[in-house]
Amino acid sequence: MGMRWNKQVDWGPRPLTADQWAPLRAQIAAEDLDEVEEALEELTGFMEYFRTDVVGTPLVGVTDGQLSVVHRRHTDTWGRDLLEVTFYAAGPVGQVEPHAFDRLAKAAAALVDHLAAEGIVVERIDWTQQPYIGRPF
Repeated sequence: MGMRWNKQVDWGPRPLTADQWAPLRAQIAAEDLDEVEEALEELTGFMEYFRTDVVGTPLVGVTDGQLSVVHRRHTDTWGRDLLEVTFYAAGPVGQVEPHAFDRLAKAAAALVDHLAAEGIVVERIDWTQQPYIGRPF
């Protein structure tokens, strides 16, 4: 499985604040995206459903209050079907433990470990750190 993530401790032009989420997006290419989606749902099954608006756009996923997960299927520019998973974490570094970036790293590792443990063939995962967004709840 190919995996890329240029991980930084704290990204963005400013430190994360208590009213923001730090997003980490995974673009997953796999032989069977249904299996990947099922594995993700196994990992997040204990979380509560949410629907909120972020900058006028609906955001639907699951959350435990400190980590939120949203996923959708889409096709990339090469026509390849992908599962896009975005983790949103709260908690400024030095003010909250575990902070957002520890939560994101643990969530990413848990997903990769779970996929491997289930024997799910993943061709590639591209991780992209996204700009902070206002925390809607």
